Amino acid sequence: MVRINCSLVICLVTMLSISSCSKDGAEENRKDAIYPTALKGTIYYDWATEGTLKISLPDGTGGSFLPNESKLNNFDISRDGKWKLTVVNASSVGQYDIRFTISDIHTGAVAEEFTYNGPGLSASCKGYLSPDNSLILVTSYEKEDGITVLKRNGEFVARIVNINGEPIDLHVSALWLPNNHFLMTHGDYIVRVAPPYNSGTLVKEMKFQDWGELAVNQTGTQLALRIANHVHTMDIDGSNLKQVTTSNFTESEPAFSPDGKYLLVGSYYRHSGEGFGRLWQLNIIPNDGQQYTTNPDAQNSPGVIPVIWKGKDKIETGSGQMIWR
Repeated sequence: MVRINCSLVICLVTMLSISSCSKDGAEENRKDAIYPTALKGTIYYDWATEGTLKISLPDGTGGSFLPNESKLNNFDISRDGKWKLTVVNASSVGQYDIRFTISDIHTGAVAEEFTYNGPGLSASCKGYLSPDNSLILVTSYEKEDGITVLKRNGEFVARIVNINGEPIDLHVSALWLPNNHFLMTHGDYIVRVAPPYNSGTLVKEMKFQDWGELAVNQTGTQLALRIANHVHTMDIDGSNLKQVTTSNFTESEPAFSPDGKYLLVGSYYRHSGEGFGRLWQLNIIPNDGQQYTTNPDAQNSPGVIPVIWKGKDKIETGSGQMIWR
């Protein structure tokens, strides 16, 4: 057993390599989507049968990014905004192939492409680019798959299948940190894992009945997550926990701006009655440790910025991934 300098001893068992739907949303008084110049980058977000959409900041120009594709497991965008990773279920009868493709986000030129087959033969694997674009973190809903680390060309690096003899949660979250470390959830714990991915350290024991939807800023110094019905932030060591949203509804799915000064949050988070799962409205709040109200049917707090395309007058609605690069 590997012993570490914290109250929890972590031993990671690893293998190391030698329909059609219209958006709903509250009408806003804003008739344009011209944003403060401090807001930079591009927000990417899924919406029902429209696929993945994007909005550039601060000009507010919106458009399509990826077409609706039922076999797309997930996508990721590199931290520098230059590369796109798509993970597609390419399985056929008797085959359980997952196709990973890294391409230039502007030209579409393919830099890497490979087929992956996890030991659990899952058709729902997802992948995430490391901050330096050298590695891919793969998650799955099969316990045999655990969490896998691959090189960007598909070469196997490591696989974590259990912690202290307990299998990895089927709905594990895993987030890259700088220096190719990553965070993962396991039961009531958030754990930090460092290369060569055979040991971990406890970040925080989460003594809450309902929590999840973690996000990390690009410098790896702060986390955002949902606890119960609202978004909270905390430092990467688990300290300084603060509630930063409040309303009569639920806020979830936080994402940091590239500079970490703002948070994109899913407000009015709820389950759709039209068979599309969860959906929410996109709002931006300052990441200053204060609480912001984002009610859909009442006045928002000063500083809340609804995400609206230039030339439109409704808040954009999401129903899947949200990334801000």
